Amino acid sequence: MEIILPSVYGFCRGVRDAINKAEAAIFRAKAENLPCYIYGDIVHSSNVMESLKAKGIIKIERVEDAVSPGYVVIRAHGITDKDRFSLAEKGLVIVDATCPVVLRSQRLIRSSGKPFLIIGKAGHSEVVALLGSGKATLIESEEDLSQLPKGSYDAVVQTTFSLSSLSGILARSLELGIEVNLLNSVCNASIERRKAFLEIADSVEALAVAGERISKNTTELWECGKKTGKPCFLIPSPDEIPPEIYSFRSLGLTAGASCPDTLFNNIKRRLESNA
Repeated sequence: MEIILPSVYGFCRGVRDAINKAEAAIFRAKAENLPCYIYGDIVHSSNVMESLKAKGIIKIERVEDAVSPGYVVIRAHGITDKDRFSLAEKGLVIVDATCPVVLRSQRLIRSSGKPFLIIGKAGHSEVVALLGSGKATLIESEEDLSQLPKGSYDAVVQTTFSLSSLSGILARSLELGIEVNLLNSVCNASIERRKAFLEIADSVEALAVAGERISKNTTELWECGKKTGKPCFLIPSPDEIPPEIYSFRSLGLTAGASCPDTLFNNIKRRLESNA
């Protein structure tokens, strides 16, 4: 089986920077004999988190879980303003690994003088952070627009949101007399990876995405691949490669922006060794 790779795949710059900041914080904390916490998952990858835990980072889910003075890393998806203030108030040294795109969206929410919309999926850590940056209404689908009165709204969109879902929401808003002034867009890294993946689709018999289901950018790539009409597989690990994948003579393989290089390379080697 021939494996074709797209022009861009795997970690984006924001994810690499976030992980580098976390590793540097661990090093500084150890040098000062202090704990190094991380608020939530640095990115949605159990592989990355297990690596950081092995190096000494302590994951917390609540401000009160940071029981001793030390360092705390803010995840790439960001946190609420309230939690950020509380961490600083506790005297913790904050290492901000929030994605620059998310930070900008948070600033836009704080500074806007108009009614504000956040287009994204409820419960996603980025959306939680955005909702905690100021008064805003969450829009998950076209149906949610019916709750809004006609008028003009400023809006930001979750960085990994589905482009087709976003297009549908924007089109429906026009029909309802709702003006959406979109102040950001789906992350360029996510768009670039989807575009590069589609560019190789015509030259292969099947497609595959390396990465975990907990990662929104990974599952969006998988959905993107399925829409081509060709078989498209999501591969979380080398041990979870479906046997039927080896029936194809060519495979287009990509990886989500939160998929570590080691995981991608291990999956690729297993595919090649069993081809």
